[in-house]
This record gives sequence, C-alpha cells and structure tokens, in this order.
Amino acid sequence: MAALDPGLLAVLVIAGFFLVWYFAGGGLNRRLARRLANEIRDSLIAWGGTSRVQPFGSTAFRMTTEGANPPFRDLSVVVTLEPREMPINWALAHAQGRRDVAVLEASLRQTPRIGFELVDPATRIGKRRARAKSSWSTVNLAGREFLLSSKNERAAGEVLRRLGTEVVGGIAALHVTAGSEPGIAASLALEEGKVSPLLSGLREFAQTVTA
Repeated sequence: MAALDPGLLAVLVIAGFFLVWYFAGGGLNRRLARRLANEIRDSLIAWGGTSRVQPFGSTAFRMTTEGANPPFRDLSVVVTLEPREMPINWALAHAQGRRDVAVLEASLRQTPRIGFELVDPATRIGKRRARAKSSWSTVNLAGREFLLSSKNERAAGEVLRRLGTEVVGGIAALHVTAGSEPGIAASLALEEGKVSPLLSGLREFAQTVTA
C-alpha cells in the first residue's frame, strides 16, 4: 500500500479538523440559542403582550413583543452569539471582546423622569460610544466604572444607583430616551441562568424611571 503524500495528509487532517469544529460549534450555538430563547421567552411572559421569535441562522435570533404591559408598549430583543462554527472567526471575535450579547429596545408608555446614556468603556460598544462624543463623566456602580452622559448627571446617577447588581453586571450600554418617543435601549452580556434576573431588573428599573 502506497504511503500518502505528507502534503495531502496534512490537507486532509486540517480539513477534518475544520469540518468537526464546524459541526460541533454550530451544534453548540443552536443548543445555546434554544436555551437562551426559552429563558428570554419565559421572562417576557410577565411583561404581557404577544411575542414571537425569528431565527437568523445558528448565531442570532430576534424576539418581539407587541402590546406589552406598562411601563412598556412594544419591545424587541436581538440575540447575537459568538461565531463558534469557524475557529479562526471565533478566535478573532473573542480577541476583539465579542461575546454572546442581546440588544433590547423598548418603547415606553410614559416619558421617563430623566434621560441619559450609560456605557461600559471596556466593552466594544462602550469604546465606540466613548469616541463618538466627549461629554462623559464617570460613575461607579457596584464596583464597575461606567461613562455617563446626561443633561442632569446628578439625578441620573441617583437613579442608576438603584440598579440591582444583577443588572449592573450584565450591562454594556444603557440608553434612556425622554421626550416625544420615550424608550429604553440596552446592550447586555448574556450568561445562561442570569438572563431572567437581568431582564426582571431592567423592567423594575423602567418602572422606577417612569413612576
């Protein structure tokens, strides 16, 4: 039996490695997406309204709720997972600080008492927002340092200090908009088992700022 050419053997080994990684990573993302979708859906049941889920491949999905109970009106949660199917893409994304995240956008039935933008400067979105404008001050919440921008930073800081540690630990960015189109937008780090208290804490916070 003739021996395989070393170059061909190397190509086969590498191809096999990428093939195994692709199916293993894709399977992991699909299982994780199902678990996160179930946890988010169960959390949003208490928010009322009608919800539906729209998947985007194995790395993302969108959940929307219409006619939610106060303080919300409508909301959407877009979840994006790390690109685990390809090792090079995953390594690059991980090195750049990309993690499993959710972006929540919700319209409010009442105008908040205070509007502000809060970002974690250590995150990808925080770095982008920090470069976008210069009017930031620092605020410490539960041992983490954030950047805060508001027309009334003192009042915003007092409101933010009511956030529970489960919410502070998951926030990459939080934007509360007052005015004619009141709403809340948040970029959140996702960890299994911590999604429900994170979303519940955000709902309580929304109730606080609109009370």
